[in-house]
Amino acid sequence: MALTLSYLITTKNLEPFLNSLLTARAPDVFTQKFIESLEFKSTNDRLFIGMLKGLGFLDQAAVPTERYFNFLDQTQSKKILTEAIKEAYEDLFNVNTNAHELTTQEVKSKLKTLTQG
Repeated sequence: MALTLSYLITTKNLEPFLNSLLTARAPDVFTQKFIESLEFKSTNDRLFIGMLKGLGFLDQAAVPTERYFNFLDQTQSKKILTEAIKEAYEDLFNVNTNAHELTTQEVKSKLKTLTQG
C-alpha cells in the first residue's frame, strides 16, 4: 500500500507546468533552477519536485526516471500520469476505486483518515 506525502499548496500552475515538461528537454537533475527556467518562479512551484518524486517521475536524487521519459511521449502522457497518480494514491483508490470522482472535501476527508490526521 502506498500514499505519497507530497502535496501542492495550489494547483493553479499544475497543468501549465506539466505541459511545459512535454516541450522541455529533460534535465540531468531536476532542480529549482530548472523549474525557474520553465518560467515557474513562485515559491509554491518548488513543491513540484516533491510531487514528481511522489509520482515516481524522479528518483530521490531528483534524477528523471523511466516514467518521466515515458511521460514525455505525448501519445502516452495522460496514460502515464494516470498510472502514476493511481500508484501514488493507491491507498485512496483501494478505499474508493472511483476516488478521481470524489469532491475536494471528500478527498481531504479520506486522506485525513488514511494519514491518521
